[in-house]
Amino acid sequence: MIEIARREIDARPIIGVVVVFTIIGAVIFGIYYFGVAKPAADALESAKLSVLQSEVADLRAIGTSQAISDASTYSTQIQAAGSESEVESIRNEANIAIDREQKRKELLDEADAATNGTYYSATGASGTTQVPALDDLSETLKAAIDSKQTRSELVAYESELNSQATTTWRAFFENMLENNLGDNLAMFRNSPVSGGYVSKDNASTSIQGWTWETLSKLKFENASSVEVPVQDTFKRTPTIRPNSKVNIYVYDTATDNMSELWTNVTVRNVIYLQTDIAAIAWTLTDGTTTQSYSVNMWETIKAAAAGDPEAVAVAQQNYGVDVMDSALSANIGEYDVSVIYVVDVPEAIGEEIVQYEPNKPTTKEIILMAII
Repeated sequence: MIEIARREIDARPIIGVVVVFTIIGAVIFGIYYFGVAKPAADALESAKLSVLQSEVADLRAIGTSQAISDASTYSTQIQAAGSESEVESIRNEANIAIDREQKRKELLDEADAATNGTYYSATGASGTTQVPALDDLSETLKAAIDSKQTRSELVAYESELNSQATTTWRAFFENMLENNLGDNLAMFRNSPVSGGYVSKDNASTSIQGWTWETLSKLKFENASSVEVPVQDTFKRTPTIRPNSKVNIYVYDTATDNMSELWTNVTVRNVIYLQTDIAAIAWTLTDGTTTQSYSVNMWETIKAAAAGDPEAVAVAQQNYGVDVMDSALSANIGEYDVSVIYVVDVPEAIGEEIVQYEPNKPTTKEIILMAII
């Protein structure tokens, strides 16, 4: 048997080669990972986070049911996206959805405004009377708005919303005027309250020209009134007399603004300050003779009420108004004369007037303007 001697193999070169290639591989992997893969992964995650924090968050904030559903869908799609281009595509879709849902929210808010007025509403909210027709209209409008799939459909529906709302409000007031109210009305509008007295015919004509934006702020009632005093001066209101028609305004001295309070108001009485016109003194000179005369109308009126025949003979009916009419005609009146006008207004307006009249510690005052 022949034995062949084994030749021992030196493994060190092999191990060295392996180590060298391992190091080279690690370097290449490190270059790829840190130079290519990781930046790409970081950019993808950054893009995903950007869309989640902006477009998806904006959709959720809009709050419509469709916006919330879309936000959930896009969030899932973004988490699964494998590239920046895919994320960008989702971002574009989300922006289209945002534009659409913002318009939907705008119309839903408009539907709420169109069916919930100052005095009447679909919901019967605090201070308003619930109107079934408005409740039905609210459901109809919102269902139609929610059914639209594109922004263009929503834009096209806005005119229909306004038309239906205006028609419903007009029908509501037409029925009220025809069946529930008399010929002379008080028309309240806005908040804080203002308005004026109108006839039924004028009210019927007016509502035909108003849209829901105006109609939703109105209330009509049968005219009723209380008498309240308004203090002023002859200088500012020289032509107002008993039975004059005036418009009443509130002037804010702090802001220099004047707002209408109530219109077509009857002045029931005019009272002048006693110290301004009750005492009368005058002289007549004829040649060298001068005669002096004086009358105290307040004392004369009291004497006449007590039955004194001479006092009764003194003309006193409408004395104050006659004096001021004569002064106005002569253009020599004492224009600082204080006047109290007793006006005929609804109770709610009367309550507001007495907050300012007379001598209240406020920056607001009542102004009367005569209707010509």
